[in-house]
Amino acid sequence: MLKALKAYWLPVTRSILIAMGLLWLPIEAYEGLSNSEAKLPFGCFILLSSLAGSGFYFLDGHYLTGNLKKRVEIKNHGLDTKIYIEFGDLFAQKGWKAIGVNDFFDSIVDEDLVSSKSLHGHTIRTFWPDDRADWQKQIDTSLKNDKPTKENRAKGNDRRFSIGTTGCATVGDNKFLFVALGRTDGSNNVTTASAETLICAVRGMLAKARAVCSYDPLSIPLMGSGLARVGIKTSVLVDLILAAVLEETKQAKVTGTITIVLPKDKEGEISLQNYARNWN
Repeated sequence: MLKALKAYWLPVTRSILIAMGLLWLPIEAYEGLSNSEAKLPFGCFILLSSLAGSGFYFLDGHYLTGNLKKRVEIKNHGLDTKIYIEFGDLFAQKGWKAIGVNDFFDSIVDEDLVSSKSLHGHTIRTFWPDDRADWQKQIDTSLKNDKPTKENRAKGNDRRFSIGTTGCATVGDNKFLFVALGRTDGSNNVTTASAETLICAVRGMLAKARAVCSYDPLSIPLMGSGLARVGIKTSVLVDLILAAVLEETKQAKVTGTITIVLPKDKEGEISLQNYARNWN
C-alpha cells in the first residue's frame, strides 16, 4: 500500500503543484497589467489546480510519456510474432503458460522441496490438488528424450535435468510449460538461479514451445523474482527475459503471440513505456 501511494500520489501531487504555478502566472499577469484583483476564491483556485494537475497526469501517463500504460507491444522489424509486456494475472491468460521449476521437477509441495509460495508450488496445488501423480506422469513422459543425471537424495525425484529443459502438462483447458530455471542445492533443497540461467531457461522453454504451441499464445511470468533468488531488480529481469525472447524468436518462429506478464503489484516500480521506447 505504501509503495502504491508513493508511486502514484507523489507524481500526482507534483503535477498539481505545477498546475498551480501555471494557473498563478496568468492571474498575476492580469492583476499587474490591469491594476485590479482577480475575483477567484482560494478554494476554486485549489480545485482548478487539482483538476488540471490530475488531468494532465493521466493524459501524460496514457497518451504522452505512457508511464501509466498497463500493456505495450514490442515491435521488431523482421519478426512476425507479436510480443507484449503487460501487468495482469498469468493464470487468466489464454493459451500456454510458462512456469519456472527446480531442476529435479519435484512434485511434492511441502515447503522443503517445493514452496507453496512459488509459481511451481502454486500451480500444482491449484490445478493438481489431489492428483500430483498425474502432473509427474505428464512431465516424465514429456521429458523421455532428455538426458538427466542421477543424484542421491533423501526425498524427491532423483533425476537432475539441465537448465532450460522443459516439460509439458495440461489439465482441462489449462496448458503449461514447466522449465528448469534454477539449480537445487542437495544439502538443503534451496533452488537458486542467475542471469545466465534465466536466459538459458527462457530460451530452452521457447524452443519447446516452438514444438508444442501450434500458434497458440504463450505467456511468460516474471521469472527470476521471488524464490528463484536471481537477486536482480525487476526492470533488469524484464530486459533479460525480453532479450531471450527476441533472440530465440529470431532463430525461428515460436508462436503467434508472446506476452510477458508482470504481477500487478509491480505497477508502481516500472514503466512499461520505457521498454517500448528502448526496444522498439
